[in-house]
Amino acid sequence: MINIRPLKKEDNRKNFSCGKIELDYYFQKFAGQNQFKHFVGTTYISTDDKTIFGFITVSAGSLMCDELPQTVRKKFPLYPLPVLHITRMGVDVNYQNRGVGRELIATAFRLAVEQKKMKMVGCIGVLVDAKVEAIPFYERLGFVKLEAKRGIPKKDPKPIPMFMVIQTIEKAL
Repeated sequence: MINIRPLKKEDNRKNFSCGKIELDYYFQKFAGQNQFKHFVGTTYISTDDKTIFGFITVSAGSLMCDELPQTVRKKFPLYPLPVLHITRMGVDVNYQNRGVGRELIATAFRLAVEQKKMKMVGCIGVLVDAKVEAIPFYERLGFVKLEAKRGIPKKDPKPIPMFMVIQTIEKAL
């Protein structure tokens, strides 16, 4: 049976490969440290408890009101606004194009809605810094591109920030 659950210390991550060296390295070496030692992100895995099919790491984040699409920004105050930030996501090459990524995103959506409903932590939506090749995937899900206001990396193409407002997420669920 396949389920999505938080990463455990004993999960074997060494054989995971999504085809992106930097994501594989992050998942194998740093996802556990970030979750269990530094508390800067939580990683969820798609698994049958033997094989890890994919992962998604989320953390608390914020956006300034002027970074939001014009249609959304008018109802928010002009200070940093809380979001659920998808910081990393990867699907093992053997399980790509099988819906694993969509299920991982759905998990992030449920977490964002839960944050809002619990009223313990604010959440106006979900933010992802999409790699250029992943933009069509996120656009199909309903994310919209935000104007990038961050520095430009010297080597790799700059990730594109994309956002989905919580009301759209609630309707999708």
